Amino acid sequence: MKYLGMDYLARLKSVVADFWKHLGFNGSADKVQDDTMRTSQTDGEDPSDFWRHQIDRLKRRVRTLDQQENLIVFYGSSSIRLWVHMKNDLAPLNVLNLGFGGSNYAWCAHYFDEIFGPLHPGKIVLYAGENDLGEGKSPEVVLTDFKKLVQKIKEKDITIELAVISLKPTLARQGMIPEILETNHLLKQYVIHELGAQYIDVFNNMIGPNQKPLYDIYMSDGLHLNKAGYDIWSRTIRAAMLS
Repeated sequence: MKYLGMDYLARLKSVVADFWKHLGFNGSADKVQDDTMRTSQTDGEDPSDFWRHQIDRLKRRVRTLDQQENLIVFYGSSSIRLWVHMKNDLAPLNVLNLGFGGSNYAWCAHYFDEIFGPLHPGKIVLYAGENDLGEGKSPEVVLTDFKKLVQKIKEKDITIELAVISLKPTLARQGMIPEILETNHLLKQYVIHELGAQYIDVFNNMIGPNQKPLYDIYMSDGLHLNKAGYDIWSRTIRAAMLS
């Protein structure tokens, strides 16, 4: 796989830099894009090297964690990775953000043992699937990869509670909404009826009366959430966690 076109990358760097500037981050657009938004590997790059800087950062985050009591870990792709105000948004819950941008369920399973190491949270909340569909995987394959991640979690500690966030709609992938809905249906059925776990629907709170994604909850790339988008996530997920 190759990077997306250079015009797109230029716009993406601008979007991400603006986002982080709003949050008080003063790093360069190049560094921000490299650290958070890469979505495919370069020619000749080994997959094991693709997320290495992010994986190492997450491992350091785990090692320096000082409070594991009642810990809820959020694990998944860039929608988790970029939720920088998660701790404040979900207070008083004890949460840890272990998202890495560009990931899918298969890569979440691949890196699970390495990232989590000695960590034994009370609950893990999962979010991925968008990149899976974007790579051309079918909803059925997404479910299969999801099951592999669940198996990894159960092998680590069968007592860990699970919750799964539905795939969100996006402006950039409106053409994939039928596949997103089918994936959500498969995940919901499996999570509730097979796992007896928690399924959190964010999709319906992000759709307007015209059955299209709300226009003003995304960054200018039409894919990643802005503050208004994360406000919806915060209300929905916090209510589910505290119910």
